[in-house]
Amino acid sequence: MTVRVRRAYADGPFGQIHYRIARPDGPTTKPPLLCLHQTPKSGRDYERLIECLGEQRVCIAADTPGYGESDPPPAPSIEIYAHSIFELVETLRAAGVMPAVPFDLMGYHTGGVIGACMAREHPERVRRLVFVSLPALDTEARRKRIANMDRFPVPRDDASNIQELWVLTETLNDHRLDTEWRHKALAECLRTGSKMPWGFRAVYMHDCMADLRALDQPALILCPRDDLWDETHEHADLLPKGRLVEFAQAANGFLDLDTDDVASLITSFLEEEVA
Repeated sequence: MTVRVRRAYADGPFGQIHYRIARPDGPTTKPPLLCLHQTPKSGRDYERLIECLGEQRVCIAADTPGYGESDPPPAPSIEIYAHSIFELVETLRAAGVMPAVPFDLMGYHTGGVIGACMAREHPERVRRLVFVSLPALDTEARRKRIANMDRFPVPRDDASNIQELWVLTETLNDHRLDTEWRHKALAECLRTGSKMPWGFRAVYMHDCMADLRALDQPALILCPRDDLWDETHEHADLLPKGRLVEFAQAANGFLDLDTDDVASLITSFLEEEVA
């Protein structure tokens, strides 16, 4: 059984923030789950997953400012994104949409960097963390990636950037995905136009490794065989209370393919007793 996912907007510091929400029909005492997506996607990454998880708890999948249908900030910054999402949480609490208790947080790639920043800044507000891969990059690796930012194609008059983006995403997508899914996913990437790389730039300018070292919350690390496979394995031990689970045959899009398995793992992790 699944619940219906609804979509809505809330006011944020730079305009509106778009989010998806799934929640039980009746009251629940379980902590809410806040989900943050990868760049350059949207909360659509989580739609099928929160259909499952929303049977037991309030689940919010927000579009990062500048992505999906959320209005952009003036510049890319993990701190700005984190501040915006905290404001979203406060707005939803005030409206009675999200209970005013410590919440659990799930982050996919860029979403994980934002989530780690949030959890470090306000550890009393973030109870547990679920990561999909870890963009744990040292200073030199981040410098090199900033220098190579032009690999992300931006709009051109002849639309050749669309073909380039298709080729790039095909190297990352799970081979089990059908053509319909891949085209819809590409459309999500194209929404932001020339600002598409902003989330990547924000990640590369931010020291996520320092955030991870500072976290004391229990953390579940889901590790598909994506472009962060090596970094995730190398730096998983930065999280003092982290646990890594491999999805070695999966890649980008696996949340829509292995939904039941992922939902079961997350549910067990969020509900297990603290040692």
